[in-house]
Amino acid sequence: MKLLYPLARFISFGTESLADKEKQERIRIINSLSLATALLCFLMGLLFYFVIGNTMIMLPAFVEALGFCGVVLLNKLRKYETAGIVMMCWQAVFAVYFGILVGTIAAVVVALLFMINATFLIYKKKRSILVCFCITAGGLIVTETFYFTGWVKPVEFSHTITFALRWTCILVVMALNTICILYYKKMSNDLLVILQARTRELEKANLSRKVFLQETSHEIRNPLNAIFGIVQLMQMDLKKGRISATLPNLVDNLYAASFNVKDIINNVLELSRIEAGQLDEMRPRSMELRRVISNIASIYEYVANTKSVHIALEFAPDLPENVMTDETKFSQIINNLLMNAIKFTRPNSRITIAVGRDDDNWFVSISDQGGGIEPEKLVRIFEPFVTEKSSFIEGTGLGLHICKHFTEKLNGAISVECEEHISTTFTVRFPLSPQRPGITGSAASASERMFDSKTVLVIEDDKMNQVILKNFLLNNGVHVVTANNGMEGLEAARKNPPDLIILDSHMPKMNGRETLLHLKQDPCLFRIPVIIASGDAFTETAAGFLRQGASDYVTKPIEFNTLRIVLEKHLQGI
Repeated sequence: MKLLYPLARFISFGTESLADKEKQERIRIINSLSLATALLCFLMGLLFYFVIGNTMIMLPAFVEALGFCGVVLLNKLRKYETAGIVMMCWQAVFAVYFGILVGTIAAVVVALLFMINATFLIYKKKRSILVCFCITAGGLIVTETFYFTGWVKPVEFSHTITFALRWTCILVVMALNTICILYYKKMSNDLLVILQARTRELEKANLSRKVFLQETSHEIRNPLNAIFGIVQLMQMDLKKGRISATLPNLVDNLYAASFNVKDIINNVLELSRIEAGQLDEMRPRSMELRRVISNIASIYEYVANTKSVHIALEFAPDLPENVMTDETKFSQIINNLLMNAIKFTRPNSRITIAVGRDDDNWFVSISDQGGGIEPEKLVRIFEPFVTEKSSFIEGTGLGLHICKHFTEKLNGAISVECEEHISTTFTVRFPLSPQRPGITGSAASASERMFDSKTVLVIEDDKMNQVILKNFLLNNGVHVVTANNGMEGLEAARKNPPDLIILDSHMPKMNGRETLLHLKQDPCLFRIPVIIASGDAFTETAAGFLRQGASDYVTKPIEFNTLRIVLEKHLQGI
């Protein structure tokens, strides 16, 4: 093995920095052919010198051997195409020389034919193939021309030497053929192994997708059924001209079902991004931990109320006011954990969100009273496409998989603890890091705030979305102006500049990006905060709008508590 290691290193010269496996193999073939030919030339040159005592074979053989060593050196210097062409040219030149020198007694023509065929095996670029083909074919024509015309009289050897020369040439050609065949056989076997592995992966992925679609369809149909049924009940009451006493409860359930559908769709989109390798860059910045947790809890309180579940907050006294993290990803983690807790806890129970610190970490624990998880299920709790039905695991199971993915991206860890038949607690921990000074974190809530005297321009082509946004804003004391597309929106903004603009991203005539560009280029409008409202939940879309000058980005369906926080952020102080 120690003897073979240096040889393997020489053969691999030039492949160290290459990621393309196929290109690596071609370079190894060229290096192997060059080294093998160099060794044969050197040995044959010495042998024939001692046998016939003539340097006409030995010296050219030594020059040829040095030339092939130069080919390996060119590969080492990353002159890959040059190395391949030089190898074939060198082969052709000396094949012609020895063919003319020894005449037809050596099977030099066979070597040249091998080289012509090898051109198509070794090279991929059309230029390299054309150059090498012309050189080797030209060598073959020149050799045959000399044989036919007899312009140069071949050196005469004894019968024994002639026999040895002929078989030497045959053995060289066989050796070169064998090297090529073995390499391509190895490549074929490697490709077959890769193909078989990919086939198994695709079969597994196909099965997972099938299960995933079945489970997602099952899970999304439950809240859709609730939405469809509640709306029909409300329509029946309206037709009869009465307002049912159960209307408040129906509205709460309608909200919870809609929220559940949004949560499922968000998780499906997020998983598709993760599997496609579209990983977001983490953007840690100072975050008011109490404020963010309190806002999330207030949003989910509406959903929890449908099961008569109370969400309790517990903040440790030594909790830092601000932490460094990516607020968007952290919020997605807490959203998924809290939605899971609400989904699987018992009615008339309590969910506890405990926020604290231990050693050099800060943590958030979410505990439900859903009866715990069976021990055998805990092993797979963070895997996607979980299909087992139990008191806890039901549906796609994407939320916990996404939680684990984002937690690890933020250099944290997620764990789960169960108290049998009583409760389940999920905990995410993140390392403490130096904080920037920030606003003191009081347990603020997304309380309703009126925005008297403020004007908001809503640029939205969908009439239903216009009505929804207009009613929400009017209920908060805002004067609302609406526009059906970007062109109308620009005209309205220039006529009476608003305090804030809510802009849809997809519209006819002039889309959101074009409208935003015109707004930011207008000297009278560029300072107005622009909030993008879009059904596109992908992070790169939001990042693109923010880079172009948008002040914030909210996804549809719009959560009003979230929108209210955004309004407070941008309308305060105006």
